[in-house]
Amino acid sequence: MKTPDIIFFVLLSATIVMFLIAARNKQHFSSTIIAYLVLVLATSVLAVYLRKIGVRNNLFLFHIYTPIAYTILSLLYLNAITSALLKKIITASIPFFILLSIVFSAFVQKPHESNSYSNVVMSLLILTWSLFYLREVLLLQRVTHLQRFPMFWICVGILFCFTGNLFTVGMLNYLIKYSMEMARQAYGLTYIFKYLALILLMIGAWCQLAFKE
Repeated sequence: MKTPDIIFFVLLSATIVMFLIAARNKQHFSSTIIAYLVLVLATSVLAVYLRKIGVRNNLFLFHIYTPIAYTILSLLYLNAITSALLKKIITASIPFFILLSIVFSAFVQKPHESNSYSNVVMSLLILTWSLFYLREVLLLQRVTHLQRFPMFWICVGILFCFTGNLFTVGMLNYLIKYSMEMARQAYGLTYIFKYLALILLMIGAWCQLAFKE
């Protein structure tokens, strides 16, 4: 396992532990974030394991991961956002995205290919929900100290993660066809966004433990 992967697994494991500890405060977002992080960990470990035992193509895992991850994160914002209209839109988007992912995997980008189209759609949707949530928090002034508000840091972490996902993973299939070296460099950039996202999530978990809004 390469050093960037080791760092990622250490940060991911530390983030899960921090949220497990913080979950005793029984905030609505704790269990959702834990479910998402465990999904990321399980998918990543299984991908590494398949490579170790000689399975050369593990991309099918991410065709399974993407709709599940979108569902979990949508539920996070469904519980956090107060707008009734936006709640209905997010609720409707879940079966829509699952169906879209199945169609993409069956007819457009098969399980042996990177599911970049699904990733782009998921990233755009999650970024949209994140920005709407931040707008809602700022306009409605629901918290007195934004820097102490756990969901603020969680939301910013998700923004970092899916901004990186949009501009790197979304281009991988294109780059692989024209330049494998550029594809490797683009994939390497995803680690920076992942590290930043996990650090911000850990700050969110720490705020949950340290402060009460």
